[in-house]
Amino acid sequence: MTIKRVLVAIYMVLLIISMIVIFVQFKENQRYERYISAKLSQSLSDFLTAVLVSEETLHQYMNSGKKEMLPNQATSLCYNFKSIGTEYEELLQTAKSLKKVNDVQTDQITANAAQDIHFFLARQLIGNGVLGDCTPPKSTLTLNEKQFEKIKGIYEISKQWSAIAKNLVPEATPNGVKNANWDFVVNDIVWVQLLKDYSAYANESGMTGTNQFFN
Repeated sequence: MTIKRVLVAIYMVLLIISMIVIFVQFKENQRYERYISAKLSQSLSDFLTAVLVSEETLHQYMNSGKKEMLPNQATSLCYNFKSIGTEYEELLQTAKSLKKVNDVQTDQITANAAQDIHFFLARQLIGNGVLGDCTPPKSTLTLNEKQFEKIKGIYEISKQWSAIAKNLVPEATPNGVKNANWDFVVNDIVWVQLLKDYSAYANESGMTGTNQFFN
């Protein structure tokens, strides 16, 4: 009888320990999910805003009918394409770490293309000596024919990127993402599909993402 009581006591202690471990793990998973959701929300917001601001800036420039680009336009484009590349890379690596996508479904082309455009704007258009430096030019930029043709090509890409963003997150605007249901946006249906759509466009358009503009 004593042995049975000891065994029951041991069983109860083990059961309590197991419940404590499960509870601690549950709370840890909750904290991790909140961290991931907050990180995704910020990256998505920054990415979508940069995409839409770039498209709007290029739209204004192309509609001006001039080859002169204002310093603030050049700087805005430079910083925003840099942000597009950085945030897309962050989203892609998060998706792969969580095993939401694989290399067949998504690729680096979009991030590489944004970085390529960023380098073109910083080094060749603005004319800063340091690769990637978006420091504003001192005066209005007069584009030569080759630069203007590249800007036209960048605008076409930007319009497609903007269309994908607006389709999946209608609440996104050049002023930021307001009134969005982030619980819905950061689920697999939206942010993973966003990566897949950008990758699909990159492949369908023949975009290489490497030295397409910065050469």
